[in-house]
Amino acid sequence: MSVEECAFTTVVIADACRMDCRLLTQAIQVNGHIRVIACATSCAEVISAVRENQPDVAVVSTTLQDGVFAGLLVLQELRALQPPSRVIMLLDEDKAELVVEAFRRGARGVFCRTGKSAQLRKCIQTVHAGQIWANCRQLEHIVGAVMQVPTPKLSETTLLTKREEEVARLVAAGLSNRQVAEKLGLSRHTVKNYLCRVFEELDVSNGGKIC
Repeated sequence: MSVEECAFTTVVIADACRMDCRLLTQAIQVNGHIRVIACATSCAEVISAVRENQPDVAVVSTTLQDGVFAGLLVLQELRALQPPSRVIMLLDEDKAELVVEAFRRGARGVFCRTGKSAQLRKCIQTVHAGQIWANCRQLEHIVGAVMQVPTPKLSETTLLTKREEEVARLVAAGLSNRQVAEKLGLSRHTVKNYLCRVFEELDVSNGGKIC
């Protein structure tokens, strides 16, 4: 990577066709702080592009030329690459099962195509900064998945503490991290840590780690 590229957040895009890749590229690069360095339309192409270019973030559609859920299937392979790139799963529909499965397979963020371009750029920058991206509706899906994990499969400790569950429910209800912090008398950093725990526990039953 050149010195010039270090000033940008570098991105690899994977989508079902070249035209979709070009449209995404135009939307992402409009503010000048993000640079798309490669595009792919199949599982093999995206793995190769990420391995060769080592982007800061990979934006991968659930649908690639290989099939409707090919993007989900390739997530674990991208996660295994060294050094690993942070992956954002691009959804055609904001379905609970897709949101949950994307995080279980290693995504650091999910974004629905119905969202605005400015939000996608913010999503990319947020994930690049090491944070997880999910809107309130998507977080509600995740909290729901955590709550449904059968108790017998867990250790002697509970899945979420009462405070973690309280924070998660408030965020899922639409409150910002700042509002949750004010309501519960916590720091914003503490709220962020609690939410990270929610994502960690989502993947406990799958043997991995998200945060």
